[in-house]
Amino acid sequence: MPPSKTSNVPDVDASSSRVSRAPILILGAGINGASLARELVLNGANVLVVDRADIGSGTTAYSSRLIHGGLRYLEYGDAALVRESLEERDRLLRLAPDFVRPLEFRVPTSSRLGGSIGSIRKLLTGKSPRKPTPRGSWLVRVGLGWYAWLSRGSSLPQPSTLGGNAVARMRLAPRYRQVCSYYDGQMQHAERFTAALLDDARRVAAERGTAFDVRTYSEIEVRDATLVVRDTLQRREPYELRPAAVVNASGPWGDRTLQQLDGRESHLLAGTKGTHLLTFQPALRKAIGEAALYVEAEDGRPVFILPFGVGTLVGTTDLPYDGDPAKAVASEAELAYLIDLVNGVLPDVRLSRSDVTLHYAGVRPLPRSDAAVPAAVSRRHSLVERTGLPWPVWTIVGGKLTTCRSLAEEGAALVLGRLGRSASIVSRERPIPLPRDEEGDTDNDAAQVVGTTWTRGQVRRLIRREYVRRLDDLIERRLMLLFEPQLSRATLDELASLLLAERLLDESQRQAAVTQMIERLSRHFGRELDA
Repeated sequence: MPPSKTSNVPDVDASSSRVSRAPILILGAGINGASLARELVLNGANVLVVDRADIGSGTTAYSSRLIHGGLRYLEYGDAALVRESLEERDRLLRLAPDFVRPLEFRVPTSSRLGGSIGSIRKLLTGKSPRKPTPRGSWLVRVGLGWYAWLSRGSSLPQPSTLGGNAVARMRLAPRYRQVCSYYDGQMQHAERFTAALLDDARRVAAERGTAFDVRTYSEIEVRDATLVVRDTLQRREPYELRPAAVVNASGPWGDRTLQQLDGRESHLLAGTKGTHLLTFQPALRKAIGEAALYVEAEDGRPVFILPFGVGTLVGTTDLPYDGDPAKAVASEAELAYLIDLVNGVLPDVRLSRSDVTLHYAGVRPLPRSDAAVPAAVSRRHSLVERTGLPWPVWTIVGGKLTTCRSLAEEGAALVLGRLGRSASIVSRERPIPLPRDEEGDTDNDAAQVVGTTWTRGQVRRLIRREYVRRLDDLIERRLMLLFEPQLSRATLDELASLLLAERLLDESQRQAAVTQMIERLSRHFGRELDA
């Protein structure tokens, strides 16, 4: 069947003289898929991005939202990964200031030499001690010194040790005697960043006359050497193509995607589940101020207590997970673990389960490993080739939010090299601005959507340019209202009406969409709305 009228991806037949224009197909519109799409478009490639859900709706939406070097990776001797991450951190701070901001991290310690022997053994053997010992101030300072050396040239402040008065004002548990300080970055809205990457790719493609399209809520069907893209919302016609190459960027769904492509089982990935909670409890937010706390749980797992708007984000856990990543939900045991940690560090706060406004859990697409604990599994990314298919196919394994751009640079060079082209352009100095309105879009309706800081005109323009198709796309990943204290049913009703006006909902579907959103907020995030 021919492509729908809304697509600008070339329809390529195997016998056509236009085979060289065949698009590179990226399966997955998360942070890595979006970054790679942008890098390929910058190099003149035609690109089609397909996702079974919304853009940025997988692991991207469930991270700790940090842009960091990965201080703890030094204990496993992975200085190369830390160095790469620090370079990318500084690059994002410079090129994407609308999304990434510097953030101070404070590391409280309860002893001087604690954990030294275990960390030296871990560094030499890669194995964690059976019984973790809290890291002491000497070990933390050594690690931060190494961290600072690897990030030499950075504009961020150097690590330091806080004075006694500053430590006293933090009102930490009495066992904490010293506090070290260092800086990394925070990307509070990774979902908006993903939309910005795709927006930049779309604009570059339009300027250069190449093809670029994003198909969300779509499934792939294999027909010999042809792939059929089917819209699961049944609002677009099926689309057939024979891609020049395929990159499987579907994160923790990677093995399932490969099996869908050729019917063979795949065992590249072994995901781990990370849970976070968000609270608007004033005492906790006041206690941490504008700095984050980086602390250890009793099991040795590092946990962050992060300023997040007017609230506080706490996470994360790291547990093996082999279920459907879309169904990963925080357990009560995990929430209790995080609450207990907060109260153990800041006893005056007295955080309770009723203070938790919402929680979320995501699955990390880590490489399959025989490591004794999930924390020991490498966070490095790789592109693994799958042979025996009609087109070159690679799967992205691992990776971090911080290194999405360097992964894309590496991936573009690999894919284009296989297709007989060179990646002559890299994005190392290309800014990543906020998504911009289309020229001539003059919807200036200044009426504010109830419970938000967005106007109706802004929302309508955003719907038109950012691949919005459902109510949860708006609530969770474009307007970021999931994290706003004032979110209410009235907000959902008004946004559903805007989707109706843009013909993304029928009148018969509007009320059901609102009801389903309320149920999802409760079931998946533990978020209960006011009437």
